[in-house]
Amino acid sequence: MLQTIPDQLAISLPVVADFQGTLSRGVTQDLGLSRLSFVTDTPSPVGTSLSVLFHFGRNVAYMPLAGRVTAVTEDADVSPAQFRIDIELPSLGEAERRVLESAFQELAAYLDSLGAPDGVARAAARAELVTANPRSILSLFITDNPFALPYRLPLGAERLPERAAQPAGSGPLPSATMRSEQAPVAAPIRATGAERFSWSLVGEGLGLAAQLLRDLAIRFLPGPVARLFVTPISFAFIGHPRMLDDVPRKFPFARLLPTRMVERWFRYQWPFVASYITGLTMADGTPTTGAMLISPLTTEQMIRNPRLARQRVLQTVRLAEKMGATIAGLGAFTSIVTRDGRDLEGKVQLGLTTGNPHSAAIAVQNVLEAAALTNLSLPHATAAIVGGAGSVGSSCAKMLARLVDRVIIIDIKKDAVQTLLTDLAGQPAAVEGTSHLDSVREADIVIAATNNPYILLTAAHLKPGAIVIDAAQPKNVSEEIPRQRPDVLVIESAVVCTPDVDVHFDLDLAQGEALGCLSETMILTAIGWHGHYSLGKADPALAAHMIASGRALGFRLAQFRNSTGYVTDEQLSTIARARMA
Repeated sequence: MLQTIPDQLAISLPVVADFQGTLSRGVTQDLGLSRLSFVTDTPSPVGTSLSVLFHFGRNVAYMPLAGRVTAVTEDADVSPAQFRIDIELPSLGEAERRVLESAFQELAAYLDSLGAPDGVARAAARAELVTANPRSILSLFITDNPFALPYRLPLGAERLPERAAQPAGSGPLPSATMRSEQAPVAAPIRATGAERFSWSLVGEGLGLAAQLLRDLAIRFLPGPVARLFVTPISFAFIGHPRMLDDVPRKFPFARLLPTRMVERWFRYQWPFVASYITGLTMADGTPTTGAMLISPLTTEQMIRNPRLARQRVLQTVRLAEKMGATIAGLGAFTSIVTRDGRDLEGKVQLGLTTGNPHSAAIAVQNVLEAAALTNLSLPHATAAIVGGAGSVGSSCAKMLARLVDRVIIIDIKKDAVQTLLTDLAGQPAAVEGTSHLDSVREADIVIAATNNPYILLTAAHLKPGAIVIDAAQPKNVSEEIPRQRPDVLVIESAVVCTPDVDVHFDLDLAQGEALGCLSETMILTAIGWHGHYSLGKADPALAAHMIASGRALGFRLAQFRNSTGYVTDEQLSTIARARMA
């Protein structure tokens, strides 16, 4: 029989808060069954609806409750400003009440032990609370993000329902098929025998050749005249083929050509339109159209000839200008090869953005949700960021240093690492830098965000229960890890649900999804942004702005996926159990 517990406990437990994409760390002041309060440096408007997740020590993965902000009080005597946020919880169900009452009883016993004169007894009581008690509360995660988190009973109590294999309203996980600007085309797979040729490829090839000539002519025509030959656009996204096998996504007949010929063709190819992007609506409700434009060099070609790569990117941006775009996003290696867009400043008239703030924000948002779903208490966790001194990586480091216990910056650029360590001095997390990938084995959270086009992380680098976010394009995380290590959660990051938006080109995503760098361009277009947005290293303030603006447009995190498909509840439970073991 449970003993009576105090209605309200005055206890300090770590809190991680996400208010409109602005992340902060706080500490509870009061904790009860119907209300709680905590102190942090980020306010939330009174009346905001919240999800309050309790992270428990063992057995219970998490328990989300609905809450509402009832009061926000600023402490004017401290700098920087601190805010006490009072939250009211609705009436609890019987299961939630029993779990929380038991947890509060344990906390009350721990508080009583603090008065013991014997320091050994106090230490033993804390160790019992954190490591042995199945219902000890380690921390809270409080967010106004409206994603739905299912209630989970104690692990192993019953078979947990699996997540749907695909998002509601979508098709299956995308195959290798894709859509060109005009119509679906075949997958980028080398055919053999009689399948290597069909007359339909001839007709389609002639149409694509005519389009290429049009796109070349547009570069030399005045803007008003050029827009008579194309669909006028308000925004553009600049992409490129990751490898030569991507070329048939737009040009199916490339499957018939020798690889050396395709490589030489794209070395001299001028920029062209890959597809039009439809379905985006401005803030005033006006529909608008964008375009995906291709800067035709592969990642390897860009690395071998960065001068030519910068020239191609500049030509592609100028094609966007001729088509009427007022802002362009630099995708994948087009950002890296132009020093995060800085090499283009003063050379173009439209606004530029790298997509790095949104990519960093999505990576960290994936961390927050994955931690909630696998019972990882962020204030007690270690995060490693591979490529941590780069644009996306440094922004992730600055956001996570406010939330976790320890951050490991892994990068070969030692001077940049040292600069970042100086910037992060004074943050709650202990921050250290290294150039050795072996340090990844110490991390509960791993974010890969390098500009290296090769695989860096393999199954041997990871500890059981690790959450791995691959935020790099091209990918840095081996596709074999989910098959080799079911005790590790790999998430391919930078994917956003963009309702009603259709890119009309296969990016290995489901219908209604887009890459983070592309969605940043769409968000800026929708809110009417003018001028450059993010050039150089990503700013965490811009990352928060992107999340808040995206949520207002209905943009949300996409469902977790990796090389094996969508992640299920059962797999999440496996990760939680692996970490507890």
